[in-house]
Amino acid sequence: MKKQPKLILRESCVYDISKSWPVGRFVEMGAGTGHMTRIFLDRGFSGACHDLGEDSRQMLRENLAYAGDRMAVVDELAALPDAVFDYLLAFEVLEHIEHDAEVLRSWVRHLKPGGRILVSVPAHQRKFGRSDEIVGHVRRYEKPALQALLADAGIGDIRIVNYGFPITELTRRLSNRLIRGDHSYEGLTPEQRSIRSAQARPKTINRALSLVSGNVFLPFRNVQRWFYRYDLGDGYVACGVKRSD
Repeated sequence: MKKQPKLILRESCVYDISKSWPVGRFVEMGAGTGHMTRIFLDRGFSGACHDLGEDSRQMLRENLAYAGDRMAVVDELAALPDAVFDYLLAFEVLEHIEHDAEVLRSWVRHLKPGGRILVSVPAHQRKFGRSDEIVGHVRRYEKPALQALLADAGIGDIRIVNYGFPITELTRRLSNRLIRGDHSYEGLTPEQRSIRSAQARPKTINRALSLVSGNVFLPFRNVQRWFYRYDLGDGYVACGVKRSD
């Protein structure tokens, strides 16, 4: 299955931020199919991950089986000890959660003092559209709100990068247009929409991607770096350090 342009650019941004980080143990929340998990495993990291859906956790176990005992898929976050992980990861998860501040604080509990957090979220509430609705997004974030959310969870040395500009401005509008008549998610709860969005894309999106080579979007990995400092792109990648106080 071809990657969507935003995923290609998000992966690149995540790498830019974390490429110098020492190998360590991470916990990933809302791991979906394990796509991002594999990226960190293949860089030598190890740890544990969780997802809400039972089907998703089974998929994770199958997709990450190659890592053996370097990777655990847990059914309940309560099974994880506190303050043992070097890194906390959550990619495209917080925007699905109504009480995001409360949940984030509960996640940070598993991070060592001085450990690092790395999260991604969609940017700018004014861009909220059909593509957000069908996958169960509660919100898109503004930079000050994301900064405050992390700080309130005990995170310091916060850095927030805005990625995706300029290409995701076009692809987001095109995606909203393509799925405006898609009713396949209707009748699902927000949680069910969230779980489903991690496992499959709308058919119209898959058809559109099949017409375009993924290599078309690769040069934009370099282009977006020129705009990291500006608040123009379609998503945020944020990192910080758990305070010891």
